[in-house]
Amino acid sequence: MRFSAKFVKETFRVFNMKKMVGITMVTPPKRRDINTKQLQKTKIPQEKRRVNRSEMITLFPSVSTNKHIFYLHGGGFSLEASPFHKNIQTYFVNEFGLKVSYFNYPLAPENTVSITLDETFQAYKEIVMLYPDDHFYLFGDSAGGGLALSLAQQLRDQNVLHRPQKIVLASPWLDLTLSNPDIEKIQGNDVLLERELLAKAAKNYAGDFSLKDPRVSPLYGNLDDLKEIFTVVGTDDILFPDVLRLEKRIEKTEGTKLHLEVVEGMMHDFLVYPLKESKSYLKQIGDFYQK
Repeated sequence: MRFSAKFVKETFRVFNMKKMVGITMVTPPKRRDINTKQLQKTKIPQEKRRVNRSEMITLFPSVSTNKHIFYLHGGGFSLEASPFHKNIQTYFVNEFGLKVSYFNYPLAPENTVSITLDETFQAYKEIVMLYPDDHFYLFGDSAGGGLALSLAQQLRDQNVLHRPQKIVLASPWLDLTLSNPDIEKIQGNDVLLERELLAKAAKNYAGDFSLKDPRVSPLYGNLDDLKEIFTVVGTDDILFPDVLRLEKRIEKTEGTKLHLEVVEGMMHDFLVYPLKESKSYLKQIGDFYQK
């Protein structure tokens, strides 16, 4: 079942969802690994492997393909993947016949960027080694979008073979300083993120790193030669202003092409939720991977 964005936004306001989400990002609940458990209940063929302490699950479509998504979920770098993320993973497999590897990367506050980014980098290299004939793409929403862009920069800088040719960033968290003055103008419209609590989650993830370090905030890094990027964001998302900064920076780059979809009135990470309005954008992303 899909709901209207208007209904979901009003519901989130009534329950003060932004406060609840912010508190759980700063002090996460007990880890339950719901995404993995739900994937195991599907009929989709899958393989599970460990990268250091973290788990990676590869989902296979019914017809063999060499198009392969490396999937990084959102959640402020601190929350586990949700059933909504599972639904998107299985959507790409079932509807578009894509191979999807979901990496359950190390989370804050137990871990900081030094561990999270390193293990994500190692996981990508391992999946490339296991499937050397595949064409690899990245998908990341919210914090996962920021991690995906940081990963792409690291893979480029270290000349890793089979770098991702396409990257999808859904409502990406690109600048953990949250210093953009335009954020304040949108804060009242955002029903999911509260700047003050999000800033605390950012510090938990950054650890000893500066919030302006590109490994933490990829907006401050080199954006050249990252191939094709598809980004979707809503205008009622406090991260929207930084997506516009990304667009301006990419206009001056070489070897990177950005397709940006700005959706009027949509909340943060709307693509992940079962909204009537998100369906067409998921299809656009599937088509983007298939081209």
